[in-house]
Amino acid sequence: MSALRVVVADDHTLVRQSVVRALTQADDVDVVAEAADGPGALAAVREHQPDLLLLDIAMPGVDGFATAQQVRRAAPDVRILFLSMHDDDASLRHALALDADGFVSKSAPVSELLEGVRRIGAGERFLSAALADRQVVLAGDGDDVPPPNLTGREREILGLLAQGLRPGEIASSLELSIKTVKNHLTSVYNKLGVETGAQAVAEAYRRGLAIRVS
Repeated sequence: MSALRVVVADDHTLVRQSVVRALTQADDVDVVAEAADGPGALAAVREHQPDLLLLDIAMPGVDGFATAQQVRRAAPDVRILFLSMHDDDASLRHALALDADGFVSKSAPVSELLEGVRRIGAGERFLSAALADRQVVLAGDGDDVPPPNLTGREREILGLLAQGLRPGEIASSLELSIKTVKNHLTSVYNKLGVETGAQAVAEAYRRGLAIRVS
């Protein structure tokens, strides 16, 4: 059986090198590239076509969540495992909403990380033991809230907002006027019962809403 080909992306050099060292000690794992930020991770995935991307969340510029969305579009067969110190409910919920293949806390032992990498490589999903019980609770958080009736364009704009784009950047990306984008955002806020873009994104993930990203 060939080794599992992995790209490791983390902006903290010592952490990244420690993870790479731990993975390369396993005979069935081959780290084919490292990256220190989101664009680097995307470039490495495109160049090396790995089986798995091990991805930090809090990275400068393009964070892990936005990077995961880009990787899903560029290389949909690559599996994604988040490795982060940010294992709070909001981060876990966001990862689940992005259909990540796994989530391992940086406080987990190396053995758990290796288990996650191997199980995801085998086609399974994996959560750190400390997070598995919370997944069930989080999955039901929005069950009693009816899904908002967002239009396709509203979902598209909300997806770009989730990537960190500002209204002006969204307008340029979709070739719309800034006024049109703001009108759509006002409608989204009203339907979700929120007042800001950050609240809209958080509420969408809380409800498990599938956000359309072009």
